[in-house]
Amino acid sequence: MNAVVDLDLRADLQAGMDSSVATARPITDSESTEQSGQLDALRLPIGAWLRLLWNVTPPLLHLPAGIEGGQTPFLAESGLHLPSPPAGASTADARRWYSAAAAHAAAHIVFSRRVFVREGTAPITQALLGLLEDARAEALACRELPGLRRLWAPLHTATPKDGDDFETLMLRLARGLVDPGYDDPHPWVRKGRARFYLDDGGEVLAQSQPDALRAMASALGNDIGQMRMGFNARMYRPGPSYRDDNRWLWQRHAGEQPEQSQPVSAAARLQEGPADATPPAPVQWRYPEWDRRIGKLRTDWCVVHERHPQVGESVGVHASAVATLEHDAPVQRALTLMLQKSAMRSRVLRRRERDGDDIELDEAVSAVLAQRSGSADELRVHTRSTQAAESVAVLLLIDSSASSARPHGSDAAGGTQLTTQQRVARLLAGALATTGGSLAIQGFDSDGREGVNHWRVKDFDEAWSDGTAARLASLQSGLSTRLGAALRHATRALTAQPASRRLVVVMSDGEPHDVDIHDPHYLIEDARHAVQSARLVGIGTLGLLLDAEGAAASRRIFEVGKSALLGDAASLPSVLGRLLG
Repeated sequence: MNAVVDLDLRADLQAGMDSSVATARPITDSESTEQSGQLDALRLPIGAWLRLLWNVTPPLLHLPAGIEGGQTPFLAESGLHLPSPPAGASTADARRWYSAAAAHAAAHIVFSRRVFVREGTAPITQALLGLLEDARAEALACRELPGLRRLWAPLHTATPKDGDDFETLMLRLARGLVDPGYDDPHPWVRKGRARFYLDDGGEVLAQSQPDALRAMASALGNDIGQMRMGFNARMYRPGPSYRDDNRWLWQRHAGEQPEQSQPVSAAARLQEGPADATPPAPVQWRYPEWDRRIGKLRTDWCVVHERHPQVGESVGVHASAVATLEHDAPVQRALTLMLQKSAMRSRVLRRRERDGDDIELDEAVSAVLAQRSGSADELRVHTRSTQAAESVAVLLLIDSSASSARPHGSDAAGGTQLTTQQRVARLLAGALATTGGSLAIQGFDSDGREGVNHWRVKDFDEAWSDGTAARLASLQSGLSTRLGAALRHATRALTAQPASRRLVVVMSDGEPHDVDIHDPHYLIEDARHAVQSARLVGIGTLGLLLDAEGAAASRRIFEVGKSALLGDAASLPSVLGRLLG
């Protein structure tokens, strides 16, 4: 589908999100806060914007200075790592820079294929190939969404006055490939532009296949060699600054490990250790809170403390959990079957096929022009519509407040609300592992607005293990239930997940409560606002009610038909099936 992106309209949309969608700000030391604060404020609106453009949401992670390449963005399996904006950038300029960097990385995810091989490729050719693929991805993005050119082109500022060394010539070529109005006098830049496009207006790509791009990069690199220009491959960084370092484009060698996230803040200290290791220091995040009495969000009103449950001598508890899970095997099979049947399927349009349902006009024109120019590219001008199962990411919120110690369900062992929630967590972990979904598990409780605890039991990228089982078994009942802050923190975590369907599943007695709030409706309305804000960024919220007395509050908080009473863990497949249906 072709569409014109009006960036002013998108800016209005982002501004609206800033006021209605809860955004998180990590509380670290003062230096880290200064470096990463701008990105933290923009993470949710930019993620929502990318989802509107291409339905992709790579996690946006802050890349601190002081490490090798610390001023260059890079795209990896873990997400898009972004440094601070260029020095001296205003708030508006920083926002534009982050948007440009995120849109460029998303264009790579959508249009670039990781088919380039470093072995046997000269460093100059590698650098030029990265530049050409950057331009190709942006050209294809602008063909679908022309407004993006107004985002990227102003960040290309290289001119002949900057010099004629190789790296400056690359910046000038990069500008010539993204800005049709830029006319560079250097013959090498003109040659690169003429070989990249078939027309003067920069609308029709001449080189659309990886092999053709490699041949073009090699030829341009040979010209640089003929001009006896030097090139320091070790110090080279692609430009302009919003473009990533292109590691995403290259195939890894056999046995090479995926890129690991660099430490980005105090949050990076939360690395998993042995089950009996001392938990890392908590990381704190500030969130707004909706005050129904004044009808507005109170900025930075609540503090969420991310913690790991203290795992002690829980061997007996863990053994009991294993026995319970074996007893629940039929329930897990029923849950797995329900998830498989209810898996939503979405329409996927595959482009550049040899044959298919329709002909894509732009590709057909490009193919004809390429043939006339002597290119031997294979004709791939069809589109094919297919159905694909949606990828699912679920964050399970466990209410570990004092009320979770109440008896619940028909457990023969005299179970509580908390033990029911622990059983549900184990069942969901097993079922989603079978169906291919990803699951994070977090507990929450609170002691006033500055003491909201989030207990990290299992992260999305973590497999179920004895360590996660022990952390789950170590959750204890205590304190209060500030649900709105917990929901906003869960929304932040889910926004970073590149899944087509993202859900927060809340288990609670349905009645938010905290020691510093006496208005019985205040926290209910705040939680309702948090649910609505999550929906704005494409995240659904379901409520599993553990106490019928909280039904009225639960109906107010969640959307119609999105909450239900869970009598016991055995009824999970039927109850969750109704909510998902």
